Amino acid sequence: MKMLRERAGLSMRAVSEALGWTLTRYQHYEDRYRRNSLPIEFVNQLADLFVPRGIPLEDVTDLAGVPRKPAPNEPITQPPPPPAPVLPRDLPVMGTVKGGEDGFYFNEGEAKEYIVRPPSLSGVSNAFALYVHGESMEPRYYAGEILYVNPNRPLAKGCFVAVEMTNDRGLIKQFVRRTDELLVLAQFNPPKEIRLPVAEVKRIYRITGSGEPG
Repeated sequence: MKMLRERAGLSMRAVSEALGWTLTRYQHYEDRYRRNSLPIEFVNQLADLFVPRGIPLEDVTDLAGVPRKPAPNEPITQPPPPPAPVLPRDLPVMGTVKGGEDGFYFNEGEAKEYIVRPPSLSGVSNAFALYVHGESMEPRYYAGEILYVNPNRPLAKGCFVAVEMTNDRGLIKQFVRRTDELLVLAQFNPPKEIRLPVAEVKRIYRITGSGEPG
């Protein structure tokens, strides 16, 4: 991704501003993202920036692991797959990062953004998504990553949760246990146990994305 950005003659700041992202969130994908491919929605946004500046579309879609079409003189050994259906963007993103805050804040009222719903949340009318903020859950979750939430799933020890506080502040942590007085959570970076008074907790949502089955 860095090579393509430099070929397009763009700085990291220029790309992050064009995406409407913070520079830190964009830097994560260039410097610390460790997965084999980028999310297709992100790659489509990069293509809108890079292709008009002379970068071949196939070079950009390689970032998402999309197979290249054969060259004109290359024999086709099998029929090409059918085009991917255009999926509606109907899943609300309900977490908003606010600069200088620890964690994020749940949106009040209507969502400010909608994304494509994953198959695991098909038919779940109250499902929503969140953006990860900060580094406290690395290496499980990284800043800027999208997490999916199914409010109907019960909690289980070791599952990952989004906690909505009574002041609308949100935290993404690992669930340890809950008593009548305390909610006990774990974070990874740095490792520590977090104890929250139940009276300060508004809701607990189970995260079902990023590797956990729906």
